[in-house]
Amino acid sequence: MSKRSTSVDLRELALNKGQRIRRTVDVDIAPIELSGQSYQVVMGADGVDVAVERISGGFMVTIAFQACIYGPCFRCLREAALEVHPAQEEFIPLHAEEWGPGDVSPFATDMVVDVAGLAREALMLGLPTKILCEESCPGVCPSCGEAGHEGPCAGRGEETDPRWSRLKEIQLDEGDGSLKSDDE
Repeated sequence: MSKRSTSVDLRELALNKGQRIRRTVDVDIAPIELSGQSYQVVMGADGVDVAVERISGGFMVTIAFQACIYGPCFRCLREAALEVHPAQEEFIPLHAEEWGPGDVSPFATDMVVDVAGLAREALMLGLPTKILCEESCPGVCPSCGEAGHEGPCAGRGEETDPRWSRLKEIQLDEGDGSLKSDDE
């Protein structure tokens, strides 16, 4: 079984300035971790659309794809599914040695573009900070811990943490704003 290539060698394209070529690359992205939770990534059937354009001084590489992210909702931990459409552009200079280390894409080595690495970065940059099962997810009940999708909790109601119970004994003196305690 041969290993499929998830890279594009820009030297093999033989593009002149202004010319553009498109390719589709099949990429699998390993599960990602956000806030300690693991999320599965299912790539769209069309793969990663890679467009390479020869421009002055190098190449402009543009990728775009569709994927679906599956994992726990940030608020209620039910299964969440999020469809994303990441896209990213990278400039790959012809003479990388003339550029500073921070100016050259980490996804290109010797004019070979790592499409899988670039796709993973585009995905991570395109994700929201919290993956939710639905935008209006109510989260979990602080009393019973059940998901709040079925309405308000019929459980214990709001209880005060016993460590804070002493605060109930504090009274404010209306006249001068000073604090009084029941102990005084």
